[in-house]
Amino acid sequence: MGNDGGSIPTRRELVKSAARHPTHSQVRDTQAQTRQYRWTTCQLSKTPLSSPIVSDSLGRLYNKDSVIEWLLRGQEAFGDGEEVLEGRVKSLRDVVEVKFESLQEDTKADSENARAEQWVCPVSRKELGAGVKSVYIVPCGHVFAESAVKEVGGKEQGCLMCNKTYEQSDVIPINPEDSEIERLQERIKKLAENGLSHSLKKIPDKKSKKRKNGASKDDGVEGSSKVQKTKESGIRNSAAAALTSRVMEDEKMKHQQRKLEMSDSVKSLFTKQGNGKKIDGRNTDFMSRGYSLPEAQK
Repeated sequence: MGNDGGSIPTRRELVKSAARHPTHSQVRDTQAQTRQYRWTTCQLSKTPLSSPIVSDSLGRLYNKDSVIEWLLRGQEAFGDGEEVLEGRVKSLRDVVEVKFESLQEDTKADSENARAEQWVCPVSRKELGAGVKSVYIVPCGHVFAESAVKEVGGKEQGCLMCNKTYEQSDVIPINPEDSEIERLQERIKKLAENGLSHSLKKIPDKKSKKRKNGASKDDGVEGSSKVQKTKESGIRNSAAAALTSRVMEDEKMKHQQRKLEMSDSVKSLFTKQGNGKKIDGRNTDFMSRGYSLPEAQK
């Protein structure tokens, strides 16, 4: 019981309590924190959102410089990039630069946890954030409150800022709910079938690239000859390649002249003899290689 180093466990320590489901208030608080995080932080680089900002086909927000760094360096830049993007961003055509109207800069904001800009809807003047459903229009990228687009705007009138016409499917919710993700996924599938990306730009065809490369190779006889010379010499500049070839030819001529001017004793050091026959390597060693051995020693 005492002074022996032991202890008597209680029932609370021996019996584990059953896992309880989170309450409604706990779930609501978790969802609110998630929405606030997505509105203030780049999900790719985990840094505060700052202009310029881009969005993918599912309405997620990223810093544009982070997306460019991901496209250039891949997992070396962000190890969890594949899990975050899930293959949605393969080029800058797969994102749209969203244009927020900022009211003022919040100088009290923490640079590590929150953005330094306060975004508002240009029509209703509502503050855009986790508490307001917001949308942006493709391809212009202007951001509005969802209520303003439904009540004031419309595809017949076009964008409320630039008057560009758009389809109803091109109104993308920012940080949407799970029920809206299915519609966005169907939209991007239809665009891919038509050869378009999320920003409504054409996806380049691989066959057309190969044809262009083939046409550039057959520009003319002179061009092909220059290319061959540069490939042989390993120099891309045609003038430098021509100069190098001349120098190599002069060196070959000088080497041939040196062989002609050699005496018989010097020529006997090489593998070829006067009769034009090569010496069999099996009857020579590293000391006698270059001249023949007497017939008695073979």
